[in-house]
Amino acid sequence: MISKDIIRLNNEMREKLTEENKKIYEDMLVYIRLNAKKSEQDTEEVLLEILEHLLEAQSADKTAYDVFGDDLKQYCDELIAEIPGEKQSKTLLFGSYLVFYFLGIIGILYGVISYAIYQFFQKGSNEFTFSLGSGITIVLIDLVLLFIFVKLVLKWMKSTMFRKKQVKKWVEFFQIWLICTAYIGISLAGSIFMPDFGVPITIPVIYIAGIGVILYIVSVILNKKYRLTK
Repeated sequence: MISKDIIRLNNEMREKLTEENKKIYEDMLVYIRLNAKKSEQDTEEVLLEILEHLLEAQSADKTAYDVFGDDLKQYCDELIAEIPGEKQSKTLLFGSYLVFYFLGIIGILYGVISYAIYQFFQKGSNEFTFSLGSGITIVLIDLVLLFIFVKLVLKWMKSTMFRKKQVKKWVEFFQIWLICTAYIGISLAGSIFMPDFGVPITIPVIYIAGIGVILYIVSVILNKKYRLTK
């Protein structure tokens, strides 16, 4: 079976777990899946094997702790270490997908909003002028910041797994709010304080939306063709 079929089977079989075992297994599932550098196919096969063992143990009135031990994080880390790494080509394709998707969304939002504000409220400008050198630099910085942001969010998500003592929801919200605010603030600061250098270029803002649509379509095609996301 391909990974997509395994995921579907996993979702169906998971419903047979008790509430306690289901909560523990879903923590294990998320924790293991967050390791994007591992082979998706092998990861899903491991997760299905874990689920089958747990269902078999459950029929004998055993819990996930009886099967996998008290330190579920360590158990999952040991499993992750044994899963083969994803092919370099797949990793590059996934990175390209994220870049096209990110730039596409930003382009669409900026182009459409700027065009609408100018047309309906006569505010701002119908054209966007930027210096080529500083523009490319800002995009590269934003991509690096996006990479760091994603890594931090994934690390935060992994830290929330396997907690026997539940943390208050407002604490978790505040933690992720801090990460998001820092990312947005640093990104905006880079755009505001970056000095202009390079050849000045002026284009209609609606063209930016058009470019954004093209980049977004490319990301969708990549995702659909290579099944980059689950």
